[in-house]
Amino acid sequence: MKKLFAPVALVLLTQCAPECAPDPASSDGPQFEQELNAQQVEPGNCESYWPLMQSYGLPRVFVRIAWRESGCNHRSFVIDRDDAGGGLLGINLKGSLARGWNRWCGATLGNITDAEVNVRCAAAAYHRMGMAPWR
Repeated sequence: MKKLFAPVALVLLTQCAPECAPDPASSDGPQFEQELNAQQVEPGNCESYWPLMQSYGLPRVFVRIAWRESGCNHRSFVIDRDDAGGGLLGINLKGSLARGWNRWCGATLGNITDAEVNVRCAAAAYHRMGMAPWR
């Protein structure tokens, strides 16, 4: 019979506490800013999404795209013959980019209505393809 698992040494994190505990006053870079910005969004208020979009390097036109795609509501969701997903910026998980979304930004039908995920996906597509996905 073959062994499926090799023995693995288990190191307890408590062995290094408190020296290796994260400093609650510090951040972990841009992800910290993006998380804070995502917590401050207000559905229907397009301007509330702008700091999150900025933190991902999106141009200001994405505020208008958010209005067109969802009425500035990251919770919007649609499933029909040729569309699945949506969210703030209209990320279509059924379209020609369906496989790319998950690879690029981890988008799924279960998380596409999360503001931070939706904006992260839009930024990934924008930095790869420019405005093509929204034309």
